[in-house]
Amino acid sequence: MRAVLMKSHFTTNADRIQTIRKNFEVSLYGSVVLNKSVGGINPEAVFAALNFGAKRVEMPTVDAKQHIEKLGRTYPWSKIQLPDTEGLSIFDENKEPVPELREVTRMIAAHDAILATGHLTTPEIYALIDAAINSGVKKILVTHAELDVVSISKEDQKNMVDMGATIEHSFTPCTHLRQRLDPRRIVENIQYVGAENCVMSSDMGQPVNPIPREGFRIFVKTMLHLGIPSKDIDMMIRDNPAKLLGI
Repeated sequence: MRAVLMKSHFTTNADRIQTIRKNFEVSLYGSVVLNKSVGGINPEAVFAALNFGAKRVEMPTVDAKQHIEKLGRTYPWSKIQLPDTEGLSIFDENKEPVPELREVTRMIAAHDAILATGHLTTPEIYALIDAAINSGVKKILVTHAELDVVSISKEDQKNMVDMGATIEHSFTPCTHLRQRLDPRRIVENIQYVGAENCVMSSDMGQPVNPIPREGFRIFVKTMLHLGIPSKDIDMMIRDNPAKLLGI
């Protein structure tokens, strides 16, 4: 691998990545996910992360309103469980983007960083892409589009690509402890929107799954077996991610 982008649901990791990256031949990059532990849609958290060198800012995931409504606020690896709470949304009570979102997208544009969509609803993602484009964001990643909590149709994926987004396809939905998605569904979606508009990722690192490197190897092997040409695999795991990271 030439580079690895690391993600934590609960804290900014860009500062520690900045500290350890000089010890690795592979380039390491950090990110921030705007869950409750960093204050939600919090421009201050984004400011800090970007100035520590974060390459990606992601909308709420495990604390997103949709995630909590569908799956609850459950973290199987934790010894304690947090109380139920209302999830985070980019919409206010009038279904308009919250004011903080514009500050966040403007900072992402200024740093030429990646804006990732997290576990938002499809209407929220459309509104987010629109707000981001208006702020000058050039790199928008619709994350793990087939994951059960997100589950974006291929038609919506195509519409989002036409608006300027890139679609991320991950292997975790296909695992036995997630939704056991038939990987042919991912193949169908890649073929529908075009490999030039997609990236592949392991989205692994959980204790119950293979290590990210092994999960990624299985994902690539599966896509090749199901008919995705090797040139398209190269585009989705090398060319397109490199463009997003600016390397």
